[in-house]
Amino acid sequence: MRHIISISDFTKKEIDEIVKGASRMIKHAKEKIAPPQAKTKKKPKVSLLFLEPSTRTLGSFEEAARILGWPTKIISGKEGTSLMKKESLANTVRMMAIQGTDILILRTKEEGTARFAAEILEKSGFEKISVINAGDGANQHPTQTFLDRLTILKELGRLKNFIFGFVGDLKYSRTVHSLLSSFSLEDNVKFKFVSCPETKLPQKYKRNLDYVESDSLEDLKDCDIIYVTRIQEERFTDPLELERVRGKFKITKEVLEGFKKSVKIMHPLPYVDEISPEIRLDKRVIIDKQAWYGIPTRIYLLLWANKKRFEKVEKESLPKIEKEILVDMEIEKYLAKRKKEEKYFRPIRNGVVLDHLPVGTGDKIKKCLIFAKVLKENSVIHLIENVPSRKMKIKDVLILENAFLTEDLYGLIRVIAPQVTFNVLKDGRFKKIKVKLPEKILSFNSLLSCPNKLCITNLDPEAKPKFQIIKVENEKFILKCEYCEREFEREEIIKTI
Repeated sequence: MRHIISISDFTKKEIDEIVKGASRMIKHAKEKIAPPQAKTKKKPKVSLLFLEPSTRTLGSFEEAARILGWPTKIISGKEGTSLMKKESLANTVRMMAIQGTDILILRTKEEGTARFAAEILEKSGFEKISVINAGDGANQHPTQTFLDRLTILKELGRLKNFIFGFVGDLKYSRTVHSLLSSFSLEDNVKFKFVSCPETKLPQKYKRNLDYVESDSLEDLKDCDIIYVTRIQEERFTDPLELERVRGKFKITKEVLEGFKKSVKIMHPLPYVDEISPEIRLDKRVIIDKQAWYGIPTRIYLLLWANKKRFEKVEKESLPKIEKEILVDMEIEKYLAKRKKEEKYFRPIRNGVVLDHLPVGTGDKIKKCLIFAKVLKENSVIHLIENVPSRKMKIKDVLILENAFLTEDLYGLIRVIAPQVTFNVLKDGRFKKIKVKLPEKILSFNSLLSCPNKLCITNLDPEAKPKFQIIKVENEKFILKCEYCEREFEREEIIKTI
């Protein structure tokens, strides 16, 4: 791994090692002296491509690079780029590479951009560039997580055995999402989440956590750390919903006095009105220290990225499709049997019959097959809808005459139609095949889309959808977009075809 894209890419051991490494950089950040590791034969060029506003992340990365003595290029805002001329992000990233970038630090309002940028660079031959995600929409902010963990370690003295409170916009705050993902690996940490229904923490970030939820600040009185977040106004699409949540939670002097005397109040900043000015300099409010810890953290992360970019990484390959052959017989025997039983379509001698398709999915699969260009000059598709079925009561059947499926299509169709059976007639044999649900569906076509409109796969022509399949129970499963990391019910994905 040569990139810092999502906290979920790191093991607990790797996270701990990075925090320890960042701790060693505190001295260098205070004295503004480069550590010995910064002295390299060729100084790497650091490029900061910040397409969304930033003060702390941009400033601390710039200061970290300055202390290291590495050349730095800063682009702040789309206005200074050809993105304003409708250039794609893929081409913008390539230009950064052509102009000598070694470490690319990227911030966007779109989600999944850092992972996409890393893939584009590798495909384009720029394999020795490290990409760092400095925030991609409401998705991830891994470098903030590392500095937050360093802050907790230094100010509380431990990273376990405490009660951790979160308050505010837990739905859209990427800093909360990344931080909680890292703590899902820790032992003996209890969590309290205080928010409105409109800003409630998504379920996937609660997995493996010992937590309670509330809408009252009073429920945070026994917390050792309270992480306050602002309402992410730029993420809301409904003005009325925004008005309902604005100003809902505020840490005032009176509220603070109701907390533990030793409590530490954190905030990723910027804050609007969540923290009262009268307690801004209270020793329990450690937001300035927290922001400063971003400098030693990012010094270490730049050193880490420069070292890792020379490591060899195995390229991702298509997942193997596991098949089970239920029936294998001569075609003539099969056709003789079908002649007695079949009432709805003429049997074929060469091709594939897709059986047990849920009603309505036959047409969707047909679209995918046409898009995938599996049909030849003499190929024919027969779609028969609403066929009576003992197993399903009613089903669709799709017949491909003189056409066959590629391996990736087996996996895709299995996701669209969980009960599908593949009847393959080829070289004088009939085979009835069941396919195991694949671990993931790699880039296939633009028909299968991520429902998240802010996902990079919906915004860049070179970004193709890619989903991991998780939580399989009785043929019901969740698909997770590998770019924006959002999770969707199978039905939500199928609707996009």
